[in-house]
Amino acid sequence: MSNSNNIRLNRAFNSLQGLSVGDAFGEKFFLHPDVAENIIASRAIPALPWYYTDDTQMSLSIYWVLREYGEINQDELAKSFARRYDEERGYGAGMQRLLLSIRDGEKWQYLSSSSFAGQGSYGNGGAMRVAPLGAFFADDMDLVVKQAVKSAEVTHAHSEGIAGTVAVAVAAAFACNLKESNKLNKPNKTEFLDLILPYIPESEVASKVRRARDLQDGISVNSAAAILGNGTKVSAQDTVPFALWCAAQNLDNYQEALWLTVSGLGDRDTTCAIRFSVALWAIAGGIVSLYAGVESIPNTWLQAREVLPKWINLNKQELKRETVTLYRPVGEKELVLIKESGCKQFPPRLPEQPIFYPVLNQEYAIEIARD
Repeated sequence: MSNSNNIRLNRAFNSLQGLSVGDAFGEKFFLHPDVAENIIASRAIPALPWYYTDDTQMSLSIYWVLREYGEINQDELAKSFARRYDEERGYGAGMQRLLLSIRDGEKWQYLSSSSFAGQGSYGNGGAMRVAPLGAFFADDMDLVVKQAVKSAEVTHAHSEGIAGTVAVAVAAAFACNLKESNKLNKPNKTEFLDLILPYIPESEVASKVRRARDLQDGISVNSAAAILGNGTKVSAQDTVPFALWCAAQNLDNYQEALWLTVSGLGDRDTTCAIRFSVALWAIAGGIVSLYAGVESIPNTWLQAREVLPKWINLNKQELKRETVTLYRPVGEKELVLIKESGCKQFPPRLPEQPIFYPVLNQEYAIEIARD
């Protein structure tokens, strides 16, 4: 691997660290509104452990494809998304259907373009996972845009979904470049968003990022969320502008960026606001960690987040030899324990010993799991 590619990968991994910690931090706010608001008001660190969601799970595939190919290979990205699909990570219903269909052999090109009555998805899924890509290609902004579009098209064919993805990738690239240029003065919110806007395709996303840029200084976070959206609608246009507004105000402070973002939950309906705003933390975390540096992420937060999997650093040939151990429950008692743990604990941490299958071929392992 060339030295330049190592530098690119290091940047992408730093963004992945910020994204995944932010994602796992945000996942802890799936709470009753009163409880969530008390935690936010007191800035109490959520209880351990912090499990990441689909935001990180899909970002891992982005990182792996960039490591393996040096660019977005759409077919391989689609395969990785489908292979690494984990129903416990909180994927949306549309994404679940798409990934399971890819796993069953259907073409991603048809599935992505035909979803939502042929309009394609304008969800925030392309945007939530793309910050590491922006860091990887930060040397060439035109390439950032081109590769971001390719990464989005695999699952989000709608122009708004693509625009949101481009916006986040470009923001990550600029955060990275500003850090590496050693500029003494951090750009203010208006200056940072002005850098991004020329690259965002004309869209509702672009229009709302302009509104974010023009919001008066000192506006309350709840007022900003009311104007820009806070991810409740799970769309790119309802998520990306607010996430960029939060990141732009705290480029040099990772913790402040995340606490500001979580404050945008406001008084909205709990189930929607808290469930669907997790992408906000992933986006903000993936951007701010590039400017503030990975050292700005508290070590206790990194340790709280579940460990990232080893497969992201294996090449394609090594993945074929990856040992996958599948556990088969041996009784109703064990199934109950798994369910009671929120599907977070599996054998052998549970009292009963499982039957297990160590296999070398991952695709074969998946077939066994299905059976």
